[in-house]
Amino acid sequence: MIPLSHADERCGAKAANLARLLREGFAVPAGFVIKDVSDDSWVHELESALRGLGSGPFAVRSSAVGEDAVQASFAGQLHTTLGATTTAQVAVAVRRTATSGTSPQTAAYTARTGRSPGPAVSVIVQRLVRAEVAGVLFTRQPVTGADQVVIEAARGLGDKVVDGSLTPQRWTIDGDALATPDTVVETVLTAAQVRALGETGRRIEASFGCPQDVEWAIADGTVWVLQARPITTAAEPDGHAARNAGKTLVTGTPASPGTATGLVRMIGGLDDFPRFRSGDVLVCRTTSPAWTPLLARAAAVVTEVGGVLSHAAIVAREFGIPAVTAADDATTVLADRLWVVVDGSRGNVALLGRPGTEITPRSADEPDFPNRPPGAARRSDHGLCRHRTDSRSPERD
Repeated sequence: MIPLSHADERCGAKAANLARLLREGFAVPAGFVIKDVSDDSWVHELESALRGLGSGPFAVRSSAVGEDAVQASFAGQLHTTLGATTTAQVAVAVRRTATSGTSPQTAAYTARTGRSPGPAVSVIVQRLVRAEVAGVLFTRQPVTGADQVVIEAARGLGDKVVDGSLTPQRWTIDGDALATPDTVVETVLTAAQVRALGETGRRIEASFGCPQDVEWAIADGTVWVLQARPITTAAEPDGHAARNAGKTLVTGTPASPGTATGLVRMIGGLDDFPRFRSGDVLVCRTTSPAWTPLLARAAAVVTEVGGVLSHAAIVAREFGIPAVTAADDATTVLADRLWVVVDGSRGNVALLGRPGTEITPRSADEPDFPNRPPGAARRSDHGLCRHRTDSRSPERD
């Protein structure tokens, strides 16, 4: 086992990034890294190591070598356990996380991006922050690429923000200007907390030298950093106008830029997966990591709940497909086999035709799936991020 503060790149990017932030004075929950889960010696050390973190509960997270990289986040693809309280529960969670690099969703992500999590998955065990409010921040607007800090938050742990199972409150910091959530009676963050989060994000960005995707939690007045990784895509200008678009059927939040056309396919759960065909527009209440094989074949995705910083939105941007989230009535207004155009830059879905409608073939500048739609996000440039390494050798206990 390796104390988290001494982790390096051999422990995976997530652990190495957190170790660096710890050494720089950021509030990061105490923890340790199990680098090689196949070596059962960690089992005998686990109880003592957990005592060193306190009474729990604990968080168990992945830290694969290929995860949280400049061009591939593996957002949500590897397993996380929050709230384990006993040594036995942590041991089960560690093994589950370590083997999640070969799951169907991870395989689909790897096939689509051409990037692997690596031959083994290191595992981070940390004290779980009892968050009053938690969420995600980006130090760039992920859809437009504007130099803004975007913050999404909800009460309690941040798991529902990252997994897209709720629509979070959202703030945008643009220089000194602060845009607050619309139509919210009671916000979960004060203006002072929002600005503190923005400052934390900018400090982390300055440390790593590139725009950052940060998971955070606030407890007892402290901003805790749970994860920091490069933003994996950069928005491009969208000069593409949807042709032949008819009535706008659904409006939501722009979550992944670009436009794409396709037939609507309503998916309610795993049992509906066999109905989905490559090039369909995925429409659903929400997604989970198990849905990655569908995202990998979709022309676009539309969800009724979720934010622009959720795992599904990040993966959609990495796959280069348009996404619209928080489209409240998508599953009631849209119907199977409607021919639609999804505009992920503007956050709407418009009717092109109904089943049997003859559609004009796409022009040469409108590539068919699975090529990147016009206006879609592109991969970040490796040169944007200068991950300075620490020459210190990790100490092992």
